[in-house]
Amino acid sequence: MHRPISPLPRWRRIARIVLILVGALGLLVLARTWWSFRDRNPGYAVRLDLDGATATREPRPLRVGFGRVKINPDLSDPRRPVWLAGFSQHRAATAIHDDLWAVAVVLDDGHTRLGVVALDAIGFFHDDVIAVRRQLAADLKLDYTIVCATHNHSTPDLMGLWGPDLLHSGIDPAYRQQVIDAAAKAVAAAVGSLQPAQLALHEIRTPPENIVTDTRKPIVFDADIRMMHFTRPDTGATLGTLVGWGNHPETVWSKNTEITADFPGALRDALEHGVTHEGRQLAAGLGGVHVFVNGAVGGLMTTHPTVTVEDPYLKKEIRDPSHAKSVAVGRQLASRILARLAEPGAAATTHAPIAIRARTLSLPVDNKLFLLAPILGVLDRGHTGWLRMRTEVALVTVGEASIACIPGEIYPEIVNGGVERAEGGDFGIAPVEVPSLRELMPGKVKFVFGLANDEVGYIIPKSEWDQRPPYLYGAKKPVYGEVNSLGPETAPLLHAALRELCAKAK
Repeated sequence: MHRPISPLPRWRRIARIVLILVGALGLLVLARTWWSFRDRNPGYAVRLDLDGATATREPRPLRVGFGRVKINPDLSDPRRPVWLAGFSQHRAATAIHDDLWAVAVVLDDGHTRLGVVALDAIGFFHDDVIAVRRQLAADLKLDYTIVCATHNHSTPDLMGLWGPDLLHSGIDPAYRQQVIDAAAKAVAAAVGSLQPAQLALHEIRTPPENIVTDTRKPIVFDADIRMMHFTRPDTGATLGTLVGWGNHPETVWSKNTEITADFPGALRDALEHGVTHEGRQLAAGLGGVHVFVNGAVGGLMTTHPTVTVEDPYLKKEIRDPSHAKSVAVGRQLASRILARLAEPGAAATTHAPIAIRARTLSLPVDNKLFLLAPILGVLDRGHTGWLRMRTEVALVTVGEASIACIPGEIYPEIVNGGVERAEGGDFGIAPVEVPSLRELMPGKVKFVFGLANDEVGYIIPKSEWDQRPPYLYGAKKPVYGEVNSLGPETAPLLHAALRELCAKAK
């Protein structure tokens, strides 16, 4: 006779259930980790070495084209809030104050074709840039396309960090796809509008006082305006401009909940249409289409609420954050540009050989928050391996202009010089990112395109890196910056890669 099997003690049954649940949870975490860190674009790499030699030997007329596509989000469904990026979580958009755009320019020297598209956006990851490039048809004959974000802090979250709370992404996949599609359409429209052009280069001294401030020592700016002005060779009429300047578009500040292009939108509008107030035209516009690309904004460059900005046309000083203050910043830039273009005798050329050198890089990810965020589903970008992230650098020359494409928010001292062995720095080393990029770059007018083809966060000189006490320059609390950086090796690696490209260009 068989003895009946006695049931397991209650505590053992509970322990078994707990073990099963823990195991299942562990498998889910592993699966989520794999999914979050998988390479979205396996094998993707850029290695371009177009030296422009043929265009120099066999010059052909320069052509340029512009295109733009609106990228406003849909705010009609209250059940699908649009989360604004750049300050804090749970900041839902309530209205559209002024339009957001993808604005593109395409340059063609008869041998090489270059596309640039600037997005009114907080940032655009490299995977998204690849998605834009893959939408560009082969018959557009583009050799290289640069996708930049203006780093606007009153636009929809396209990075994931500013959702309803710390644990949820702020990205609407449909809006992300809308922006990808719009960027590709803007570039295609620019190709379709290619026409003969002449190019004039301008570097306009712009003192930072009462426009932008540096909120972290050492005090170094990327303050001057650099511009390409494209006109018709036969009439001199403006076709458009490409303008570079370094400042965070966050003028309306953290309490704003209205979609706005901030000062880049005001600048573009003033250049195209001029300035009108109460029916009176205070300044004539140029017509054409105008592309704004941000520069070295790390450090951090901002029109802080303590900065008083004067609207140069209304002669009105504005201190408190507002849309009017954003317009004043844009008009400050426009007034300088319009004054420069009104001067006679600017040298222009119909021949501007284009050279492109670009490289894919793999950067180490040391920031623990950047490792946790993908597992939580907050950051959604691929990794090329454990603790490695794909990005890209480039050096482009257009005639006597050069452009360094930087995949994030680079500190101006790396660009213009002034990196310090900072007192209190974690490494206590001499500056690594030297000589400055502009010393290395060829040409007469040297542009820096920040947030170009990626947004890896702040690019901080290693000798100024500071997460442990004592803090920089005797500060009583940690400085801001490192929390939004991949790690201390980011700047040295990017500087070394760009230094190599500059050496090849020279």
